[in-house]
Amino acid sequence: MVPPSRPADAEPLPADLGHATPEQQLTHALACFQAEVSPITAADLAAVAHSARPAFRRGISWSAQLREQQGRSRLQVTVMHVAGADLCSESWADETSDLAETTGLMLAMLLGIPVSSQAWAVQPCSADSEQSDDKHGEVIAQQTCSESKAEGPSPEESLPLADANGDGAPAGGDPGLAPLTPEEVSEVHRRVLELPQASRQALTKAFREHFQVPRNARSIGDRITQRQHSDFIELFLAEAQGQVQAEAPAEPGP
Repeated sequence: MVPPSRPADAEPLPADLGHATPEQQLTHALACFQAEVSPITAADLAAVAHSARPAFRRGISWSAQLREQQGRSRLQVTVMHVAGADLCSESWADETSDLAETTGLMLAMLLGIPVSSQAWAVQPCSADSEQSDDKHGEVIAQQTCSESKAEGPSPEESLPLADANGDGAPAGGDPGLAPLTPEEVSEVHRRVLELPQASRQALTKAFREHFQVPRNARSIGDRITQRQHSDFIELFLAEAQGQVQAEAPAEPGP
């Protein structure tokens, strides 16, 4: 798939970011874009690309490509900044019936574009809706969250670069609230996507309960923004790995 080209009239870099790292420049551009973007009513690729036009003017572009891995097709969507930093998300292409729609969902998640709750036809909580919610939430990198703006700014929006320590943690604050870098977010997504389906569902449910994610949020993907989120997932993965090893049959003796 060929992505739309980034407009040539990209806005110049602010003077106070002249010495910022590429990752900081990408974070700043995304935060500025997310502060002004409006919710969209459909998460298809055309609607997402149209909504993302202000991001292109901030030096952001994107690409989507298919590659072979273990005999299967894997879709990778990448958001890039002109400074050189990027953020990507991946999903198995053969697990979706509409590749363009999946690409749009992944791109919306990476850019932080909220999707109107009307687009998801959210119904009152029930056993069926909870099961459907888990089904949609199990693939972290393919979903967006309709509540991302309602709950307040993301860590990137609320923490000016000058008010952060060298590791990104708030000066004098809880290190668990430190924002993750784009590379760290991408790595967390990759590890979660490698989990078996049942484990992904269990992780999604545990994450929602622990961090009190609203029930009508379609995904936890763009909730993974802080150190405490990655630490929680790391602990879950370690416990899951321990259970697998404990359940493995013992090797027969000589």
